[in-house]
Amino acid sequence: MTKPALYTAFHLNLAFSSIEEEDRPIVIERCYWPLLHLAEQGFPIGIEMTGYTLRAIGDHSPAWVGRFRELLQEGAAELIASGYTQMIAPLVPPEVTRRNLAYGLADYERILGVRPEIALLNEQAYAPGLVPIYHEMGFKALMMDWAEPASHHREWPAEWSLSPQRIEGADGTVMPVVWSDAMSFQKFQRYAHGEIDPEDYVEFLSGQLGGGATAMPIYTSDAEIFDFRPGRFESEAAQAGTISEFDRIALLLTALKKSDDVELCLPSSVIPLVDQDGPLLHLESAAVPVPVKKQRKYNLVRWGVTGRDDLSLNTNCWRRYEALMARGVQDEETWRSLCRAWASDLRTHITEKRWRKAMEAAPTLEAAAEVDATEAPLPDDIKVTITKRYLSIETPTQHLMLKLFRGLAVQSFGYGPVKQQVHGSPGPEGVVGTLAHGFFKDILYGADFYSGHLVFEPHNSHKVTDLAHCVPEWRWLPGPRAVEVTASVPSAKGPLEKKVRFYVDESRLEVLYASLWDCPVDGVLRLGHITLNPQTFDKNSLYMSCHNGGELPEKHTLFKNGKLVVFDHGRHVSRLVTAQTAQGMTGGYLELGDDRHFVRLEMARTDAAGLGMVTCQEVDDLYFIRASVSLREVDETSVRPSLGAASVFGAPVVRYGIRIGRHD
Repeated sequence: MTKPALYTAFHLNLAFSSIEEEDRPIVIERCYWPLLHLAEQGFPIGIEMTGYTLRAIGDHSPAWVGRFRELLQEGAAELIASGYTQMIAPLVPPEVTRRNLAYGLADYERILGVRPEIALLNEQAYAPGLVPIYHEMGFKALMMDWAEPASHHREWPAEWSLSPQRIEGADGTVMPVVWSDAMSFQKFQRYAHGEIDPEDYVEFLSGQLGGGATAMPIYTSDAEIFDFRPGRFESEAAQAGTISEFDRIALLLTALKKSDDVELCLPSSVIPLVDQDGPLLHLESAAVPVPVKKQRKYNLVRWGVTGRDDLSLNTNCWRRYEALMARGVQDEETWRSLCRAWASDLRTHITEKRWRKAMEAAPTLEAAAEVDATEAPLPDDIKVTITKRYLSIETPTQHLMLKLFRGLAVQSFGYGPVKQQVHGSPGPEGVVGTLAHGFFKDILYGADFYSGHLVFEPHNSHKVTDLAHCVPEWRWLPGPRAVEVTASVPSAKGPLEKKVRFYVDESRLEVLYASLWDCPVDGVLRLGHITLNPQTFDKNSLYMSCHNGGELPEKHTLFKNGKLVVFDHGRHVSRLVTAQTAQGMTGGYLELGDDRHFVRLEMARTDAAGLGMVTCQEVDDLYFIRASVSLREVDETSVRPSLGAASVFGAPVVRYGIRIGRHD
């Protein structure tokens, strides 16, 4: 190509969260047919859709499907793959992503007779562990947003956005990436909606092209927002004027087609423009391990722990998945049903009617009940000591100190015997624990930073914690070889029945809340906090590691270029959005460590599919690093449903583990 290539990828989704099923024929007539008419007029149009949407269109308008098939064969349009449903791959097991992609490809080939070359990552939720899966499924390129990853890689030159690039996955797999771009498609939307004049749009486009573009997306987002309004937001642009929005789009495409300066093309035609000797990009970062589309308010918590009851939905999906795998089920419709249950649209602005229908159709799977173990006398090589402030457990190689004045929070969990804490730290061999007030000299960190506790921040109310004085009871369980400590901890929401088990042969403790308030809660609920002891870990080799939908864990160095990488996943984006990002923990754990030690925060997906968050801050000449699991966050999708998923599926089990270890 001698001129800059401009391409589109209109996203079709009849499962759109805020569109009722009875409105689907209207969407097809107003939004989907006009796209085909654009292709008939000679404008190359990219169309991305799920197999589910393709099937649903066929149910209502077989003629649309037939005409689209013809346009694909003529080369007037191109299909971009999505999968059978629009699911968030960094939140699901690799096997489910594989099946979702395979079923989508089967639908495309059976109904349309094509196999797409490019796959768009659903909701642009990317993790490097996904790249090998898409490559394995035969795709030649991925489509992913430029703007959000680039905002966390200020070292990237702007010209990389002006042509397709190469990305490297978790196992070294390399694939071309064809960019979508939030800034570009939002500008296109504003033009189509009449919010900006054609001259304003052309000025924007000229500015982009002036940077030396070889390939540029002009639109890579929803088709249902033109000549129709899904009704998600009060701020949606009003439909006004005598000309339809698709007619405005046609006028723009006509002008671009006549221009001598650009060339309209299909998305796959830009793949050969990839510089095979160019850089290998890593879209992820420690600050944002899972980048997604658009502004920072769109992040992984949106589909993980907000909505009407994302936590219960995801937990039940994991229970169904584990049951299918355990039974060796291969029935395709059963797996497709699971893919539909994991679809993103159930987790955002889903209507009340569709929510109730989904709840009525969903099978219920309870978590396995905990078996009460038999107690016995304590072995001679294990020592339990209770003082006014602590309950301490010592084995020949490890120790655990629990704070009785702070609801069994962890004072120190580490190696060797219990030792006197030094300057407010957990102790000389404590791996995690409490950093007491005064440990840091910076007044911004002039507080107690605990481990092994929960924090609930309800709307318009005071913070609730389990950091109250309690009276413990303990017993030795010979079967699991664990010391079990229980206590009823007072809180502003009533007593919390808390149980801590220290598995002496596994270097692991487990915390269970036998009674916690019904999920979802109105506010932010984070627990399982682990605070690293800065005197134990080597700053220069710090890392974090977690699975985000892939087979391999994704490891991020926390010390680069001679300084700590500073970020806070759980920091508020705004008054309405309570977190910056999170990690999927699809392997069931989030790990922090250095070249000698590690600590894992574990939560079984079938207990509660919470999301991992990490804070990493430079303080004085030390550092403050902490991880936690979020069970509930807040954003604009958060709704208290009249029919909660927890009441249908059974509440998540609020249980997590903390495991320490040494690298061989």
